[in-house]
Amino acid sequence: MSNPSSAPRTAAYLFLIFFFGALLAYGGFKFYSKYGPSKTVVGEIPFGLEAGTSVLNGDAPNFKADVERLPVQAQAEFRRAGELSRSGATKAAYEIYDALVLLYPNVDAAVWGEVNTLFHMDSVSESMRDRAELLIGRLMARYPNTGISFYLDSRKSLLAGNLTVAVELAKMASSRAPSIYEIRLWYAELLLKNSNMKEAANECRAAISLSSGDSQRAFELLAKVYHDDGILDSAALVVDYALTQFPLSSELMLLRGYLAEYNGKFDVAEKTYQRILAFRPDFEKARRAMATIGEKTAPGKNGHYAGSSRDRAQVACDILAPLVERYPENLPLREALGTAYTKAHMFDMARREFNYILKNDPDYPDIKSRLNELEQVRKAAIEEYNNGLTANLNRAVDSLRESMMPEQKHDFSTKLGHYLVRYGASSQEFFKKYSASNFKQVKRFVWQETFYENPYHHTYTVVFDSLNRFKEVHVVVFDSASNSNHLGVAPEIFTRLLKQNSRISGISNNTGETDCGDGVVMDAAVWETRDNFEILARIVGKPAEVRMVRLDRNTLPPSGMKLCDYLPLLMEF
Repeated sequence: MSNPSSAPRTAAYLFLIFFFGALLAYGGFKFYSKYGPSKTVVGEIPFGLEAGTSVLNGDAPNFKADVERLPVQAQAEFRRAGELSRSGATKAAYEIYDALVLLYPNVDAAVWGEVNTLFHMDSVSESMRDRAELLIGRLMARYPNTGISFYLDSRKSLLAGNLTVAVELAKMASSRAPSIYEIRLWYAELLLKNSNMKEAANECRAAISLSSGDSQRAFELLAKVYHDDGILDSAALVVDYALTQFPLSSELMLLRGYLAEYNGKFDVAEKTYQRILAFRPDFEKARRAMATIGEKTAPGKNGHYAGSSRDRAQVACDILAPLVERYPENLPLREALGTAYTKAHMFDMARREFNYILKNDPDYPDIKSRLNELEQVRKAAIEEYNNGLTANLNRAVDSLRESMMPEQKHDFSTKLGHYLVRYGASSQEFFKKYSASNFKQVKRFVWQETFYENPYHHTYTVVFDSLNRFKEVHVVVFDSASNSNHLGVAPEIFTRLLKQNSRISGISNNTGETDCGDGVVMDAAVWETRDNFEILARIVGKPAEVRMVRLDRNTLPPSGMKLCDYLPLLMEF
């Protein structure tokens, strides 16, 4: 017989096992929540991710915490700049972010906001481009090998014309920092360029959720993805909702006009384009859409051609012409046919009909004005065609000329010997990019160019190796206005060129003054990447002169060199 007390004992054991198991599970959950990977849980946002979806933060910095430590007024300015940027008011947002960066230079949230605002501005000045380069360098130095650095590299790759590399870098950025909506939105934009519609839509939805539905660009891009993929019903739903949140979005209104055209509602489309042009007269997409009403084909498999205004006028001509032939004395019918011919740009036939009316009834209402209008329309059409053809040809010729001719002047990005040619490139490749007429050969494999920008005299020496491959650049800049020894402080030319090169190459490592023996004291700054090495230096006691060398880092000894070891290289030319 079984022991009668064993059943209660078994039940007690089972209860204890269940209790301690639940306790361990709860403790494990709390431990994971506190010490596991941090994540963001999204709310319920129309057209975003499903409510409650968790998105890992990855290596995304906590910009929000940085802002929360600032004064209340500064926090309000950050919120205002963010709202303006997300709603498309980039110029106003840029001004606020720029002021915040000046006030709080160590707050990375301000730098991040200003950089992204500059990326989305329609046009930027030279000083803005310089500013962007400086801020990008600062962010990449602050967050190396993170989602942010991959994102910025992706931006630069696309500017260089390499879409494939840009997509891969954006994918890495999105996987490293999936909670940053700007990165997800950029990845979506590149996926759209690469015709990967499904993934692009998913990234747009993630960006909508991560921005709490405040990003105008996220909705614009999602609507465009659906539109270009031929999912017009979904595109219409996104456009209709988004325009209630962002009623002045020209991109969303443009898509609404397209959708109206696909449904044959040409009057609605025309009014939509007119509304866009009322507050954005120079918006080229709206101008082009206005000029081609009815000529657009809906994307996707079910797309069809709605017919242009000239096509519809031709249909009217085909209907009216037999009637006029049947009833030749019906002048109103002839007037209608002449008007249809005018709209179809068949000016000679229109003139024939109007002249017939004038000959048979000189007092016919407005017939003379009809003929005058016809002549004006004809002239305008011919002029528009000729001007458009000439402009297109001129643009094509200018573009070819600019792309084929080597550079003869230095812009900001190529100052201080920053020739945009890879190390190891042939001399032919180099001089295809930069005009040989600017250089003189000083010895074999060595070419030199000089120019003067008040008050600085620049000398750039380009060195090729024995196989005639691009090797290094030596720079000497002389201040013709310098008349001081600047005892105890770096001269103006050094500090100015240091700032200038930092805008191009990023943040430098300053060495301070170093005694190299024989009475030579050198002050220098160094920039170093995987494939590039730059050193900018001055000799104390020579306040008017700054020297610099740029070369392939792989040519340096693996163990590196001491600062004074670079002195012979700096003084070579």
